[in-house]
Amino acid sequence: MKMNNICFRIKTVLSIVIVLVTIINCGYSASVSKKYDDLFTINVTMNNYETKQEDEYAYVQHKLPDEELFIVGYSPLINMNSAHHMLSYACSEPGSDKPFWTGYGPCSGQQMIIHGWARNAPSFTLPEDVGIPVGRNTPYKYIVINIHYLLILKNDNSGNQLILTRKPRKYHAGVLLSGTGAIYLRPKTHTIRTPFSCEYNGPPISIFAARVHAHQWARVNSLYRVRNGEISQVVKGDPQWPQSFYPLPSTIEIQNKDYIVGQCVYDNNDDRIITAGLIPPDSEIPPLKPADISGTQNGHHAHAEHAMNSYTANDDQSYEDYLDEFENIRHRDKGIDNFDINKILSHLGLPDYEYVDAQNYDYLLPNHLTYGKGQTVKLHNAKLMRSNLYKSVENWPDIKSLPAQLGQVGGIALNNANDELIVFHRGSRKWEFKYFNGFNFRNEDYGPIEEDVLIHIDTRTGQTKFRWGSKKFYMPHGLTIDHEGNFWLTDIAMHQVFMFKPNDLNHSALIVGEMFKPGSGPNQLCRPADIAVMKNGDFFVADGYCNSRIIKFNRKGEYIMEWGSPMSGKLDSDGFPLPNEWNIVHSIALNEDAQLLCGADRENFRIQCFNSNTGEFQRQIRVEITEKIGAIYAIEFAPNTNGTILFAVTGGAQTSNKKVYMIDAQKGEILTSFDSNPHLNAPHDITVSINAREIYVGELASSPNNALRKFELSKQKDLPTQAFIKRINLNDKNFRISLIIMAAFAIPVLASVIIGCIIRIRNKRKIHRLNTFPTDVKNRDTSNSSFLCCWTNRRKGFKKVPQDSDGENEPSDTYIADDPCNSSGDGTITTTKKTTSNKI
Repeated sequence: MKMNNICFRIKTVLSIVIVLVTIINCGYSASVSKKYDDLFTINVTMNNYETKQEDEYAYVQHKLPDEELFIVGYSPLINMNSAHHMLSYACSEPGSDKPFWTGYGPCSGQQMIIHGWARNAPSFTLPEDVGIPVGRNTPYKYIVINIHYLLILKNDNSGNQLILTRKPRKYHAGVLLSGTGAIYLRPKTHTIRTPFSCEYNGPPISIFAARVHAHQWARVNSLYRVRNGEISQVVKGDPQWPQSFYPLPSTIEIQNKDYIVGQCVYDNNDDRIITAGLIPPDSEIPPLKPADISGTQNGHHAHAEHAMNSYTANDDQSYEDYLDEFENIRHRDKGIDNFDINKILSHLGLPDYEYVDAQNYDYLLPNHLTYGKGQTVKLHNAKLMRSNLYKSVENWPDIKSLPAQLGQVGGIALNNANDELIVFHRGSRKWEFKYFNGFNFRNEDYGPIEEDVLIHIDTRTGQTKFRWGSKKFYMPHGLTIDHEGNFWLTDIAMHQVFMFKPNDLNHSALIVGEMFKPGSGPNQLCRPADIAVMKNGDFFVADGYCNSRIIKFNRKGEYIMEWGSPMSGKLDSDGFPLPNEWNIVHSIALNEDAQLLCGADRENFRIQCFNSNTGEFQRQIRVEITEKIGAIYAIEFAPNTNGTILFAVTGGAQTSNKKVYMIDAQKGEILTSFDSNPHLNAPHDITVSINAREIYVGELASSPNNALRKFELSKQKDLPTQAFIKRINLNDKNFRISLIIMAAFAIPVLASVIIGCIIRIRNKRKIHRLNTFPTDVKNRDTSNSSFLCCWTNRRKGFKKVPQDSDGENEPSDTYIADDPCNSSGDGTITTTKKTTSNKI
């Protein structure tokens, strides 16, 4: 069953959100099911194609065999160095009868986008039992590939490989295209929104994967479903990252009469106007609002009205604030010294009230995909501070419990519970020339290190808990602990990587590389420096001292791929070496959720980040300006944070001021940095606890006294006093509001008390006039007439009321003495009964 009801179609589209859908819910599978053994591939590629100009759109066609076929996956055969993007179409007829063409559309007749690719995105496989039907019994008899070339090329064979099966699939997939073509970007303008909306009319569908696409000026594309006034996010993505269909965390169901709304956000830093789509080049018409995108004469868009009519003015502003906060955050430039505390804590996933004096509540934003009145989260304006966000922990570790031969620290790592710091050190051995002959270790002269080179330290007390690893290693360097608790270690003398399971520390479960044999082959290493491990067991090795490369192996230690090259001597336009060239890959860090692998290019004073699936270069990060920059020795992603928060530490003799840096790796933004007191001396590795509450640095120290450092995130009492002086500042707006609220509550209470006292006094006076004390009270000593005496002579309680009469018919002739304390109501009242006669 095909889906033929989409929001709208536009011929020229610069920003689009494409979603893969099925007619019923299904989960996502990362690979084609093994039970289907009839898979085959069709390559639809150019044949030694030569482009005629830059920025050329070219097409190639392929006629499908007359069979019932189902597309279940794609493997792009293309590189971003030659093409900006590639779209694959299923067509009833191709746009031309030529095998290759330009200038026409992809199809003649019915068409459907079946795949999209850009920026070296990886292969894509549909979920199990899901396929896109083509061929016999469908309108789609041809596959057409459209490639947007960037440069003038010769002999190009780019294209797409389709993975197909003849076995029918239980669920049929299709593509829903949403986008905008009304784009007008004025020079030097930012945050230009190009919104769109439409109503879906058709059978229920489930979105299980999505792709965003735009050209170089776009910052973020987003798509939402609106149902009964509630907004659910479908996808929000950066179009500058590798573009393919990526699985959603959970499927999003679209029903008949649901509304689909979205927008693309642009920044134009050029000195020229950028236009695309429906707006003429010389138009001064501003970007359209959702309610204005339509073909009606009055500019009213009914779909947009219905989609947004559940919001009041305040609701609409809150929704705009929501988009502002999450879509503008990547362009907020803060100085390193004037860092934004609340922003950093938000990145780390920490509650701001635990650490800072949050006072301003400027944004009310959704904390869930559903936008509702009661579902808000408070984001605070931050106070700019110049002090360190982290403080050094004194008297940590417990030096007395450490081994006397704790030597140069090669690597450090926290266990998964964060209650132990594991230290991989060199004992009494130092990295000195006498141990090596070139890259070869003099193992005939020097044996393994005698001491236990792995130490488990309690992160709270700093005391040593356990030691192991004696007589196993020659020159320890890198240490990583994976999600299963396995220990991954590198030895630069042995040119090997080792993995030890926690239940068997005497025998390595995996070894990569040849012992004492440096090399550059797929199964050889040369002074490997570090390891990063994926959740599926595949791992990366920084083969960095000799080979200047990063290698990826599967969980069995079998070679998969590599990237990187030595220095060529050429410089990029920024004055730094070319991307993917290394001068010692000293440390690597993996953020698997973001598909990001970063490496510390130590002697090039930079961090290089790559797509962990493809090895495609993403960006380089320089932590300081050139005059202040230092060698970057170690990096590590902070676990369990809101984003790609990377920590780095600089070191080396050429770096006068060693510092720790907090970086948003996905944006290349330096969030903050700090020095320590005492200063770092020779940092070599860094590790970070969950939410980055603690940071640990291992140094190339000569004694245990300065080998390890611990830093903690400063709490309220640790932060400078001036940051919290507002607490007692009478000019503070929130303080004044609090006083007003307190007064508003206090005044009615005080008035009630006063009124109650007045009423009580009046009642007591009436009783005083109507009653007198008995004779025995009259003759009481008047020396007790003071208030104090009255109080001390009070009787406790009341006399028991006689039970033989309720006193209902007795006259009010009780005598009460003129006791000045009668208003208390606690004295004993004595009555005298008189003889009376009844008269008729």
